[in-house]
Amino acid sequence: MNTEANPSNTDQNIISPYYEDYKQTQAEIFAKECKRVRNSILTIAGLLFASELLGLAMANLVSSQNILYSLLFPAIFIGLAFLAIRQPMLSVILAALVFVGIIILSIVAYGGLGAISGILVKAIIIYLLLAGFQSATTAEKAKKELQR
Repeated sequence: MNTEANPSNTDQNIISPYYEDYKQTQAEIFAKECKRVRNSILTIAGLLFASELLGLAMANLVSSQNILYSLLFPAIFIGLAFLAIRQPMLSVILAALVFVGIIILSIVAYGGLGAISGILVKAIIIYLLLAGFQSATTAEKAKKELQR
């Protein structure tokens, strides 16, 4: 009888726990980065709503109809935040496209003033989009490692 252990079997048993720990770490990284993307997009939604509400208050135009209109774009961003839990890169790209659409819409409606009004808010949103894009890139790398 052959009493020697199969070397490939013992190598596999030695490496297996490390591989499982690696997979678990990648899953945790994916979840953490998806939450970061979601939080960035939710912050953008809150910032858009707050800036619209502040603009309405400054113009003395606060009414239920105007508040409902100002909830339109934040609602889109909230939907994108829920998408970020499963598809972070797609969510960030769509959020950036919606933001560009908002800027184009304001330029068409108000001319050059729409481009420069609220420049601080726009700068913060661009920063949040870039931070979300970095987190989405890291999440996508972890997702690819999980699929191996």
